[in-house]
Amino acid sequence: MSSAQIAARFVKQLEPDDISVLRSLQHSLLSHETAPLPVISRMTGLHRDQTLYRLDRLYELGLVNRQRDGYVVVTRGLDAIALHAMVARGLISGLGSSLGVGKESDVYEAFENSSIYAIKFFRIGRTSFRAVRRSRSYGVGNLRYLAINVRAAAKEYKALEKLYQCGVAVPKPIARESHAILMAKIIGQRLSDLRKLAKPNHVISDLLMNIRKAYLQTGLISGDLSEFNVLSDGVSSWIIDWPQLVGLTHPNASTFLEKDIGNILKFFRRRFGLDYDQDAAEQYVKGMRKSLSRKASLSH
Repeated sequence: MSSAQIAARFVKQLEPDDISVLRSLQHSLLSHETAPLPVISRMTGLHRDQTLYRLDRLYELGLVNRQRDGYVVVTRGLDAIALHAMVARGLISGLGSSLGVGKESDVYEAFENSSIYAIKFFRIGRTSFRAVRRSRSYGVGNLRYLAINVRAAAKEYKALEKLYQCGVAVPKPIARESHAILMAKIIGQRLSDLRKLAKPNHVISDLLMNIRKAYLQTGLISGDLSEFNVLSDGVSSWIIDWPQLVGLTHPNASTFLEKDIGNILKFFRRRFGLDYDQDAAEQYVKGMRKSLSRKASLSH
């Protein structure tokens, strides 16, 4: 059972003072490697003995860890914070099956009455925290791994709102709590898993049109686009992950855009024998051309 699924089991057991302590530990990530008992007591407004009781209870549930000089929230605890907040807001009432586990996120179904959503828990830095701190622009400094995920979720949620409002094909963002984003569930498969497409030229055109719309109307570039973070129903496509997004003012914006477009063109060339000119595709995305330029089809 995953961290999020275990946390979901404990959500209904958590009392207001438990949540207060967990949230104080989350906030302390910005300033403390570990939070001493007096700091937690001051942040929550709870008496020292009551704070200690809650910390012991949360430790037994596996939501916090004890350190020599204090306490720290763990991934499962952060998952519990996010789930509890969404339940309290009436957004969801249950967590479903896994929709995908990646290097930087875990995605699950979530339910509320007859509605089905997707909830994404950020796991950036799970495999290489040091590399993430060097390469990501979250203003992290010496932030811990969990704090990076809270920052990343906030950044991506804001971007999804902007992209969705401008008509870019991304999942509809519904809410963000801590390091988790609640979104509309998309019915489709990862582009990387599709071996056949009835009209692959329509799919690539739709995808490049959305890259263009994101670039021209929102000034955002994915920075990590490939067949692995695109969902498709065989006709339409949605870009589902934006953890490394950059704006047009980023010093490497052109390089990131070139890489994004190149990854998509290479995939369709390799998988479906479609050959598009890279320079012409970049000009199209940047609004310098009104249409795409396609070369002759390649033989499989």
